[in-house]
Amino acid sequence: MTPARFLESRAPAWNRIEQLIEGTRRRGVSALSGDELHELTRLYPAVAVDVARARLYKIDPATQRRINRLAIAAHGLLYRRPRGRPLEVSGRFFTQGYPQLFRRLWPYVLLASAIFGIVGLGTYVTVLLRPSAAYIFVPAGLDVPDIEAGVTEQDISERFRRLPNPPLAAGVMTNNISLALKAFALGITACLGTGYILLVNGMMLGAFVGHFVNYGLGYELLCFLFPHGFLEIFAILVAAAAGLRLGMSLAVPGDLTRRASLRRGAREAVLLVLGTIPMFVVAGVIEGFVTPAHWPGGFKILIGSLAGGTTIIYLLLAGQGANE
Repeated sequence: MTPARFLESRAPAWNRIEQLIEGTRRRGVSALSGDELHELTRLYPAVAVDVARARLYKIDPATQRRINRLAIAAHGLLYRRPRGRPLEVSGRFFTQGYPQLFRRLWPYVLLASAIFGIVGLGTYVTVLLRPSAAYIFVPAGLDVPDIEAGVTEQDISERFRRLPNPPLAAGVMTNNISLALKAFALGITACLGTGYILLVNGMMLGAFVGHFVNYGLGYELLCFLFPHGFLEIFAILVAAAAGLRLGMSLAVPGDLTRRASLRRGAREAVLLVLGTIPMFVVAGVIEGFVTPAHWPGGFKILIGSLAGGTTIIYLLLAGQGANE
């Protein structure tokens, strides 16, 4: 076939596919009818081959660029994933993608919880056996002018809010998000920074709880912390799990190159942290309206249980069977 014959025989197909592409400029491929979409599907493979044939026949550069542009545009229309609306994309992420991601990364959540829980429990027992140890683990938050005067129920909120950068406690929502982001970001140190955050805050919380239990105020402390604290602590542990995922992708790349492993780990870790934002919002609302309210302690604990339990059930059950 001569170049002239090639141009003569293929020009109608190029013109037609150009018309079809032009008709999709505003609404995308959805603007095509069923027959037009079928026609585009039929024409595209031949036009893709024409890109190579035009080079073989040394067709003029302008025509080559036109054919190449048509092939790229047709490929984009046929194989590009449709863009959803922001609300649709967000809804799909939180109803399907995020719970699936959480279940896939549950070992990291379990590891973060184990580090925090074991350290917190150990510190709690230490403070029960040796009450003065509380002032070693949380010196600024428990410092009062007259220790012998005793501790009252009112001291719970006052002292807890005086903690330096209050960890996992009744701090404002932005403080907890900041702590969560720090636990995540420090994962880049091959998990060492994230582990440090978990250790320090586990010790501080364990010491604080042990301190008030020693004064017989364990239930009062539970009523103050649990409504918002359960969900806050859980969200921070999930963020720490994201940090561990990030760190492990760097420290243990497996069969992938370190760069590829880090890229994959970073993507999953960022999405895992992103999903904690609604948890902090809910915990912040509870902290602002439920925690300071003069309601029965049992009712406050029930609200915290419902918020935390609903979140966990959602993460364990939502999105099952949806391309998981």
